[in-house]
Amino acid sequence: MIYVNHRSMAGWAGAALVALGLSVGCGDGSGDPQGSGQDATGSGGGATGSGGGAATSGGGGGAATSSGASTSDGASTSDGASTSSGATSGTGAGGGGGGEPSTGFSVRGRFLYDRCGEKVLLRGINEMVVWLPSGPDGLPEFAEIAKTGANTVRIVWNTENTAAGLDTAITNALAQKLIPIVELHDATGNWDGLPSLVDYWTEPETVAVIKKHEQDLLVNIGNEVGDQVDNAAWEAGYKQAITRMREAGITVPLIIDASKWGQNIDQLQAVGPALVAHDPNIMLSVHMWWTDGSGATITKELNESVALDLPLMVGEFAQHAVYECGQHPFDYKTLLAKSVELEVGWLAWSWGAVKNNDCKDDGPFDMTTDGTFAGLTGWGREVAVTDANSIQNTSVRPHSIETGACK
Repeated sequence: MIYVNHRSMAGWAGAALVALGLSVGCGDGSGDPQGSGQDATGSGGGATGSGGGAATSGGGGGAATSSGASTSDGASTSDGASTSSGATSGTGAGGGGGGEPSTGFSVRGRFLYDRCGEKVLLRGINEMVVWLPSGPDGLPEFAEIAKTGANTVRIVWNTENTAAGLDTAITNALAQKLIPIVELHDATGNWDGLPSLVDYWTEPETVAVIKKHEQDLLVNIGNEVGDQVDNAAWEAGYKQAITRMREAGITVPLIIDASKWGQNIDQLQAVGPALVAHDPNIMLSVHMWWTDGSGATITKELNESVALDLPLMVGEFAQHAVYECGQHPFDYKTLLAKSVELEVGWLAWSWGAVKNNDCKDDGPFDMTTDGTFAGLTGWGREVAVTDANSIQNTSVRPHSIETGACK
């Protein structure tokens, strides 16, 4: 979702919504103040906004800055040659253990399993850890998030920060019994930035951190990479990214965000099966910055994705869209209910220790007033605690995360 750098509260340039009622995705995190003009695109979505991507999201600055930006952007290699060597097979398919533990989380069919074979439905929260005023270690925010009963936290990170710092943040999340999902924010909305994200993930120091925590870790390759990306280029680019990361020895499940600032679920449905065939140990993430006040689009798109047996998760959502904010409500209660019915994981955006600049005067996305559990308010409190399908009422932490061992 939207990002605000703690070093600057400069607002994003809200682009005009181009038809279809679509909204923006979450901002980038290259370290620059959010707001370097993401263009409104609008194409690719249905009239309901399901394809997403029309307006910008607060965080321009998409061009990733990591050194040695790889060439081969989008150039497909080894189509179908799934090199997910070591992509954990996770015995005990179908959930509930049995057999020998695998080396970490694994995706089988459309579900995620831990290393012990326990099915895991993600219920969590995003936090912009990399821009925390106190430093990018997640303290004390992880402890406060854990009070909701969440079983996961999505850690916003970027290529400017060190592997050692990432190690610390992951370690602190695990200490609070939270499954860490680490993601790079540099290339938000910028398709050309994907290879440089993979450069960071495949650096020896980063690989070593991922290997250290591989039994408990998920890696989200990049936040909302790309705006207008055609299906062929998106497929080729991510096949290459997956292959490069597997060849570097990264075996954990890889999460892949939709294009159009994370919103293009139509593309996930069209191309996702080819990516799963390339490497079954992946999850597909949609960011629901849609205009859907009735829940009709949520219901339709989740039903279609489940019918396709897609390993889908909802990586970001809040109480309304980004463009014109309060004028475009999002029926998050329908999302919570359908996610229970269909067994779909989700993470809300965002905790609020780092303030969202987007919509700050018209329904802020911050779930809390001050980054504490006691500070939960409004939609954030409903999603975390009081709704019948809230985190507190539906989240289950796998035994392996709670105890460090299988049952």
